[in-house]
Amino acid sequence: MVYIPFVKNPMGNLGMMIIPAAILGSQQTGSTMRMTRTMMLETLRQDYIRTAWSKGLSERIVVTRHAMKNALIPVVTMVGSGIPSLVGGAVIIEQIFNLPGMGRLMMDALQTRDYPIISAVNVIMATIVIANNLLIDLTYGWLDPRIHYK
Repeated sequence: MVYIPFVKNPMGNLGMMIIPAAILGSQQTGSTMRMTRTMMLETLRQDYIRTAWSKGLSERIVVTRHAMKNALIPVVTMVGSGIPSLVGGAVIIEQIFNLPGMGRLMMDALQTRDYPIISAVNVIMATIVIANNLLIDLTYGWLDPRIHYK
């Protein structure tokens, strides 16, 4: 299978990426759905949700404004902690499907002992993980207004 650049043939490129993207995406899908369902059921049993129902708010408002934000905090934690394994999984997927990317660059550099490239790719991947952790922390503040950063 020969790589098709996106600029030359967008549909061909997207067709090539369906299976690798499905494999990477399915890695955490089951546990994320299970956690989301569990947290939503737990949140919908809380007293403040019953109060919102008794005030006559519509189901959509109760679920989106009140329940969903509180239920998503553990889900965001779980998804965010899975990002490093997703980055590591991309290295393997790129090798299997012969796709160009950071993982392939890292593997080629490891085989040729090109230490500056190995260091650069490690720094970039570490930066992605650190930026992800920052984004998770900022998302906590958006989901729960009781969380303040000073």
